[in-house]
Amino acid sequence: MSEPSGTYSSFDQILSAVQAAKSARPDSPVLVGIDGGGGSGKSTLSRNLAAGLDDCTLIHLDDFADWNDESNWQLSTFAERALNPLMAGLTSKHQRYDWPTDTLGDWFEIPPKGIAIVEGVTALRRDLRDYWQVAVWVDCPRDLRLERGVARDGEAIRAKWVEEWMPGEDEYFQNEQPREHAGFLFDGASSNSSQKPTGA
Repeated sequence: MSEPSGTYSSFDQILSAVQAAKSARPDSPVLVGIDGGGGSGKSTLSRNLAAGLDDCTLIHLDDFADWNDESNWQLSTFAERALNPLMAGLTSKHQRYDWPTDTLGDWFEIPPKGIAIVEGVTALRRDLRDYWQVAVWVDCPRDLRLERGVARDGEAIRAKWVEEWMPGEDEYFQNEQPREHAGFLFDGASSNSSQKPTGA
């Protein structure tokens, strides 16, 4: 799969779009979807956006690991479990998936207010796209994504990245075309990709 290209939005442009969405929906939750390959910089961008926003909840799709080999990277129950309660004004409680042990870990809650940033591979898949007021795709070259992933997870995990996770992502990218459905493209490989709001 060739690496995507395009005109990138700045951090401040994306932050301003989220703030504008909240101003337009003062009494309703604002949902932000951030997608991209593993190691692309989604979590860094999401954390920095959250730091520049008031009343913001950060949600990681990795905490909802209910996919299996047959599911083709489809977290089929995520909207039902997390997004629909949020939009209905209900607090939802979830048990976090612990990747190192392949077990369920601590409990956490998602409050039905403010801004919710949802980051993770598959955030811009078909069944979630209509939820987002702001949708972002984070670009990053494949080799750099792999380098970051192995640095984060350990050399022992390289084979899983190469043989399982990245091919699974490639299939998702091909089938769902998430980049083409993003309102903003962000350069996750840039030295400026970890920037925080101007003045922060």
